[in-house]
Amino acid sequence: MHSRTANVDGKPHPFKPAIRLPDALRLSTRHLSLLALLATLVAGGFWGEYVSGLLIQGFLFGILAISVDMLWGVTGILTLGASAMFGIGAYAMGICFVHVTRDWWAIPAGLIVGVLVAFLLSLLIGWLAFYSKTKVSEFYITIVTLGMSVLFAQIANYGGRLTGGSSGLSGFTPLPAHNGGWYWLTAAVLAAVGAVASVISRSDFGLVLRAIRDHETRCRYLGIDTPLVKTLMFAGCNAVAAVAGSLYALYSTVVAPSLVDFVLATNTLIWVALGGRGTLFGPAFAAIAINAGSPSLNAAIPFYWQGFLGLIFVVSVVSLPRGFLPAVGDWVSTLVRRRPHATLAPMLGADVAAQMLAVRPDLHVPPLSISRGSDRGMAGTPSHAPHGPSATLELRRVEKWYGSFPALHDVTLSVTRGELVSIVGPNGAGKTSLLRCLSDGVERTAGDVLVSGMSIGTLPPDKIVSLGIARKFQGASVFGELTVRECMMIASWRGRLPSLWRRTSAVTVPPPAASVLRRLRLEDVWQERAANISHGQRQTLELAMVLALEPTFLLLDEPTAGLTEDERAGVGTALRQLVRDHRLSIVLIEHDFEFVKEISTRMVVLHAGQVLIDGSVSEVAASQLVRDVYLGRQARPA
Repeated sequence: MHSRTANVDGKPHPFKPAIRLPDALRLSTRHLSLLALLATLVAGGFWGEYVSGLLIQGFLFGILAISVDMLWGVTGILTLGASAMFGIGAYAMGICFVHVTRDWWAIPAGLIVGVLVAFLLSLLIGWLAFYSKTKVSEFYITIVTLGMSVLFAQIANYGGRLTGGSSGLSGFTPLPAHNGGWYWLTAAVLAAVGAVASVISRSDFGLVLRAIRDHETRCRYLGIDTPLVKTLMFAGCNAVAAVAGSLYALYSTVVAPSLVDFVLATNTLIWVALGGRGTLFGPAFAAIAINAGSPSLNAAIPFYWQGFLGLIFVVSVVSLPRGFLPAVGDWVSTLVRRRPHATLAPMLGADVAAQMLAVRPDLHVPPLSISRGSDRGMAGTPSHAPHGPSATLELRRVEKWYGSFPALHDVTLSVTRGELVSIVGPNGAGKTSLLRCLSDGVERTAGDVLVSGMSIGTLPPDKIVSLGIARKFQGASVFGELTVRECMMIASWRGRLPSLWRRTSAVTVPPPAASVLRRLRLEDVWQERAANISHGQRQTLELAMVLALEPTFLLLDEPTAGLTEDERAGVGTALRQLVRDHRLSIVLIEHDFEFVKEISTRMVVLHAGQVLIDGSVSEVAASQLVRDVYLGRQARPA
């Protein structure tokens, strides 16, 4: 049997992926860790009070591990502030019970206060870390949350009567529930948090989170407000950590500074790393297992067990970067791959195993459809972008300085609808700096950039995309961990945040993007990871992604770099068709002078950050001044 998928022109063509038995029977890390969690939940209910007490604490730490995994493993935010948020929830509950009231309403009051404080504080930290106008390292949030954990530990230790100092807070009125009730309550909360996290991570919104983790810059240039997404995720996950802390305080009836210190913060990273980043249930199982085994380790090697745990973490990071549980899942899958019948027969029976081995599953590839809306102005142009005949992109006396070095000086030019303007010049002329000034409002040192008379000001890239400007980078800027279909799906949303729980199967792209996909045969690798396709296909994929944004002005930085002659010819033909059929305006940077001569309607020569010549292709090609510049001679007036 062969699976089939629709081509971009609506005609189906056979798609024959290399599907092998191990892929169909592969035991994923999420399934493995979920089975381990279920086994622990069922077995733990029949153990004694001591073991069930350890598991209750482990369940609460498992909730904390899931919240950290959603940040670090799914979204790519490495945080060391989870212990502080856990402690905020615990101390809010303790303060309400010890200093306010011992009545029943202290429970909802403490829970609400803890969650609100954690959420609002996280919003503040997210605003400082993710909305900074200054470009900061991706580890900036890690350093900030590390400082927050240290600060909260000091507050807890030296908070006097409010926090109980180093002795903490005690004397809660315990809930009238035995360990069995707490066991199933915390297990239910852990299951609910894991289920919600799993649904979100597998949804369309989860796909956006993984794209941010993979390539945040590309997300911003696809119109996604990544600071907003990261801030909301940071605040939401920290609020869940505060819930776990509140429940921990209720169960233990003691709140101590150890709940907010650096040790718990690093332990959460160990749980996530060992359980497998992005698997959600793996970190939860690791948290439960380590917490349950800690008393035995502490009794056996009281002064060394924390160091032993740290050593396991280091070995895991170096030797098993995906985590311990993913390695186990890979080992089981390899065993099935090598001896499928011998492995499956004891578990399923010989007849069932033989039937499974005889099945060749089809791969269903969701179709790619093309949008045909007539209410969008000109074909391929969003209604919010300028798309009239007079749509122009203007640079007025634009300058860009790197310290005392002028990369651009007094650059003034304009691009009208339906033009393909090539920016040429020797290395160091300022071509890429020019594209940066067009696509990011904070890049300019002086001057102005206007789209149909409206200044972009200091708008970030995700807001400039909504004005109709899309940029392709010099290197292939795609999401390597996502499939080609998923990359195109994210681009097709044009910055709109998708559903938190649904997963869309179809991909709808505008005609210009479909034209590139069809001409350069990108649909042949529709289900391949972007990291596994060729360099030329990645270049084509990025071009199709930016065209899915339905731009009016397309900025291309060396789109044919590293391509073969046939691939370059295909890109050139596609660009001419975009200008001719869809009236797209293209600003192109390219070193191949012969290539740009064939496709350009106008050429601009940059030299030493200034416009040397702005004219027709024939004028630039015949200019002796241009020849002197490319040969490194002293430029002289024409």
